[in-house]
Amino acid sequence: MSITPCPIPLPSALRDEETVDDQRNLFCPNYDACLHQVVKKGWEGWSCRGCDLRHFRVGQPTAQQFAVARPGGWDAQ
Repeated sequence: MSITPCPIPLPSALRDEETVDDQRNLFCPNYDACLHQVVKKGWEGWSCRGCDLRHFRVGQPTAQQFAVARPGGWDAQ
């Protein structure tokens, strides 16, 4: 699937996880390309809300997978 990265600038950086979840798709196959574009342009904040892949998820772990895959954990201390 090839869709050109199309992040949208925001007036300020996103500060909390809930807002990031609303504005961006961290599991998008183009996320790294969009992030590269944003950094290159020097934007303070950005969103995926104008992208066709905004709700497309690739490799998103389930809660169980995430919990089991966490390095260290309480037993490592």
